[in-house]
Amino acid sequence: MCWFLAIWIGLASATNVEKLVSDLGHWKAQRTSGTAPEIPSSEYLKALNGEIVTGIEVVADVKAAKGYGIAVFEIPIQTLWKAITDEDHHAGNLPVAHSKTIDGRPRTNDHTIFQYIDVPILTDRWWLVRIRYNNALFSASAGRAWELWWVDRLREPALRTRLDTSIIEDGMPIAWSKGAWLLVDLGNGKTLVEYHTWSDPGGSVPVGPATRFAAGEVKDNLKSMSEFARTHTPSCKGNYFKPDGTPL
Repeated sequence: MCWFLAIWIGLASATNVEKLVSDLGHWKAQRTSGTAPEIPSSEYLKALNGEIVTGIEVVADVKAAKGYGIAVFEIPIQTLWKAITDEDHHAGNLPVAHSKTIDGRPRTNDHTIFQYIDVPILTDRWWLVRIRYNNALFSASAGRAWELWWVDRLREPALRTRLDTSIIEDGMPIAWSKGAWLLVDLGNGKTLVEYHTWSDPGGSVPVGPATRFAAGEVKDNLKSMSEFARTHTPSCKGNYFKPDGTPL
């Protein structure tokens, strides 16, 4: 019976991944950031079987590679979404020393956050990124797929005047950053998370070798975010919104 059960579970997982990859393919047109990596279906199968999968995608004519990760957590999609969008509480809970909304309303579509990270040995880094929620994908998937994506706003001098100079004086801005968090509701309180980041750290750090370490950082971020969702989010009194702007 054990061998039959193993085969049955394997077939079920294969069927699930085929449906998931098919859905992601149908929704691709609504992922308007244009930076989502091409991830093999075999990687999704590993994630559905409990593995945190990470990798990089090399982009032609760009020294910086994309780092990506996918995982399935036994956390409802609403809870994970709240954790991801709660940037003003990320400092100290995720690998950033400072995290604050400096333009727009926290936890809503189209706001800008400042984040600062302490970097051992090298100069600390900070960034400004504009966060947008993907209402088109949310609607096209009938509420199954929730995505936010970001792009940097480092070239806007007016935003820099809002920063605390005592915080940023020991660091330097990164060159640029793009990426996204995608959540897919798998039912029964389980959520697939697909996260990718595509950034140039700037400065004297060789961008090619530096971004080859992105996969390890992505895995740490996935673990930290899931822990944050379990420990902080249930008791947080902030106001949260779905990708279509309706309250959670």
